[in-house]
Amino acid sequence: MANAIDRNELQVVKELRGGGLLYPKNIPGDRGNAALITQILFIILFIALCAYFASRNRDLNECIKYCVYCTSSNILLISLCNFLIRIANLFEELRHVHARYGDKISKVFAVALEYNTLCIIIIAVCISCLIAMRMEVKNPFNYLWSYGPEAYICSLLSTLIILRLVNIDESRLDTTLKLSQMKGLDYGSSMAYSYFYGYLNIVLPSVGDESKGLYENIKVYESINGVEVPVKKLFILIPTSLHIPPNLEEASYYWMESAKKLESVVRTRAGVVHRTYHNTVYKIHPSGQRKNNSKVYVITEGATPLLTFYEVLEHSDKDSSSYKEFKKEIAGSFYRTLRHIIKSKPECRDLCELIYYEDYDCDGKKVNIAEILLEKIGEQTTLALDYGE
Repeated sequence: MANAIDRNELQVVKELRGGGLLYPKNIPGDRGNAALITQILFIILFIALCAYFASRNRDLNECIKYCVYCTSSNILLISLCNFLIRIANLFEELRHVHARYGDKISKVFAVALEYNTLCIIIIAVCISCLIAMRMEVKNPFNYLWSYGPEAYICSLLSTLIILRLVNIDESRLDTTLKLSQMKGLDYGSSMAYSYFYGYLNIVLPSVGDESKGLYENIKVYESINGVEVPVKKLFILIPTSLHIPPNLEEASYYWMESAKKLESVVRTRAGVVHRTYHNTVYKIHPSGQRKNNSKVYVITEGATPLLTFYEVLEHSDKDSSSYKEFKKEIAGSFYRTLRHIIKSKPECRDLCELIYYEDYDCDGKKVNIAEILLEKIGEQTTLALDYGE
């Protein structure tokens, strides 16, 4: 009673002496085992009903034998259906063997056809039961239906719950597919939304107050420094390795040189008064020649959430191994979601360009990000000329 009263009056989550947590009634706590216990009770109930319907005018031993044979047959039938679905997914994954699996076909089969240990044990036992049934009865199909539809349906219902409990669908590929079906709840999409609304939506558009948007800041920078920024956009770098050096000079073999930053955008957010946001201008020296005056100015930076994600992978936290296994899917989800958000915002879509690239070539040599940026700038300026801008 004391705990119930405390919980009703509680406003803050409290740590208990034993290491547990006491939540206020309006803050969701950790889920318990009620669902698991209920599913086990359902299995027991349906097996009992199967035995009841099968026991009419029959020997008890025959009734128990039927329950075992029927449940085993149903498990194998549903497992066969699950295997066929895995084969269908396998054919799709074979199309991505280079990008996702490093040209290792064996890895494609491994991620698509793996089963957890409990599933393998259950399927092996059921195969043994099926062999025994086939030796004992002439026609297994007639035998399974001979005890009536009620007994068979009860066995089928218990089978469905059993396979749900042992997670018959579990595989690395199934986890990957579920990540893409989470409707924005996956880690990559979450990082993209946080990055856009926590940063890009602050520095890119002009909101009409004293703070300037990116385009206005670039125009002011050009006027003060007597230079021209050919493409007035923020180029965001998304390398597949996720690693972004502190200064992009290193990633460009020193073709790039940091210049003065743009004027800062100041906001008060989440209790931080006068928080500043700013972007860095880089000078690109084509071919790395710094002695001549052929410099190209660009505003670019790495996607900082992916650098944070990279740092998570470098540590041995409880979820790091899972993140490492699915890092390509998470990074891809980040890129696709962020691209969708930016394209859907008219005030931002022309102020930002995402560059999602492989930062190591086939020989393991780090690519020159300056060359990629120059290519992108060339595409943008050519496009602007085609449209007469």
